[in-house]
Amino acid sequence: MKKILLFICIFGLIVTNSARGHETLDNVGAGGEKIGIEEKTGKKVPANLVFYDENGERVKMGDFYGKPVILTLVYYTCEHICPLMLGALSEALPRLALQAGKDYRVVTVSFDDTDTPEIARDIKKNYIKAAGTAFPEKGWKFLTGKGEDIHRLTEAVGFTYRKDVNGFSHPVALIFLAPDGKITKYLYVAKSTFGSITFSSFDMNMALTEASQGREVTGLRKAVLYCFSHEPPGQSKFFDFMAVVGLVTLAVMVSFFIYLQVTTKRYRRGKEYDTEK
Repeated sequence: MKKILLFICIFGLIVTNSARGHETLDNVGAGGEKIGIEEKTGKKVPANLVFYDENGERVKMGDFYGKPVILTLVYYTCEHICPLMLGALSEALPRLALQAGKDYRVVTVSFDDTDTPEIARDIKKNYIKAAGTAFPEKGWKFLTGKGEDIHRLTEAVGFTYRKDVNGFSHPVALIFLAPDGKITKYLYVAKSTFGSITFSSFDMNMALTEASQGREVTGLRKAVLYCFSHEPPGQSKFFDFMAVVGLVTLAVMVSFFIYLQVTTKRYRRGKEYDTEK
């Protein structure tokens, strides 16, 4: 029985690791360069960085200051983690206590300098629709830009990525800015065992409150989720399927173990009863 129990425990660990293995991996790009996030809490994002919104209008980062900002860095042709993250964000925003556009702004910037305002506009339609009819379109901007300004932005927030053959390898996080552009917090993305991404309303409300007060929060770093361009689009679904199969198998094994324990006890009681007779 002890051997069976030990096997179940080991199998459970294998299932958990296999479910998470495709999302954590090593923070190294396809070419061997390090990718990741170096937190620069307390530093300011330059207000003079120039980008173009989804309508092709020239804007500066400083145009979004005056209110807290939720900044996300993605590339719009991504087929891996970026769409999951933006989808989860579009579901989380309507649940927040504050109102986008009025109390805070959401700014998504593509670090791919080949992305265009037309692509950004098509992408925005999907996530604004997912956020619901009550969500104000002006509260979430999708920006594109040129290499120099993109580099200055990613460097300012400590965001390191790598361009690969089929896309980009990069970390995933929400970056909160105070009304003056100061970085107040990095909120790392949590991915469930089954591959979905979720954002805690409590954590986001707290981060926005801290940003509005200009209060810097550090030391809460969690494991960083990475988006790798060399991961086939279907691989994530495969691992998720394997995780489900593994968990079901584990549940069956545990049930069988409990059944053996119960039947063994009954058998022993029966023998003891016969002996007493």
